[in-house]
Amino acid sequence: MDYTDKVVLITSGYNGIGKELVIGFVKNYAKVIVTYHNHYEETLDLVNEIKEEYDSLIDIYYLDLCKEECIIDLYNYVNDKYGKLDILINNASLSMDSYYLDKTKDEFMKVLETNVVGTFLMIKYFNNLMNNGYIFNISSTDGIDTGNVYSIDYNVSKAGINMLTKTIAIDNPNKIYSICPNWVDTESTRSMDKDYLDSELKRVGQNKLIKPQKIFEVINKTIKDNIKSGSIIRIEGEDNE
Repeated sequence: MDYTDKVVLITSGYNGIGKELVIGFVKNYAKVIVTYHNHYEETLDLVNEIKEEYDSLIDIYYLDLCKEECIIDLYNYVNDKYGKLDILINNASLSMDSYYLDKTKDEFMKVLETNVVGTFLMIKYFNNLMNNGYIFNISSTDGIDTGNVYSIDYNVSKAGINMLTKTIAIDNPNKIYSICPNWVDTESTRSMDKDYLDSELKRVGQNKLIKPQKIFEVINKTIKDNIKSGSIIRIEGEDNE
């Protein structure tokens, strides 16, 4: 699909799903803004790598989703430089896994503030820059039925994002979706204890990790096929599809 003249904002794109989304849109001629929080060097390396291969406009910008003023600063930057936004992808999220009875209130609230409130504020502000645009919230099947007791705050946050998507779709001219993949083949997944990962895959009935490129393919197809706004789009492991 050709995204020429389309402006795409992706939160946290230095690796994993975010990186593949950045590459996917750049390869299809979009102008991409990618945000970073703690990984400036990695994000800059990705941008430089992309610029060497593709003649595309790609920006990086600092973003702390827990600080509303940072979101406003980013909004002002995009508005001043581009004057519009066509696609917003809320990819950034936080997990702080520990057994649910050991989890502190501060940990729980930090995850909710980042994942749910941060996503809400991004939509609230950037909605003003969009005209019949698309908003994609990267959620998880953990927000539906695959979560475990070590990620209860993450599970709740992703369920919250799904409800945020459904509710905002009721009264919004822009189309909004939740993308809910199961376990994805990312650096963080691969760095996990193998026995634990194998047990989790078995628990949820997933035989093969999802390639992160699949997320871009699903987003691309959602736009192309004009899927109903508010849809919660589940992506299973390849052997489960």
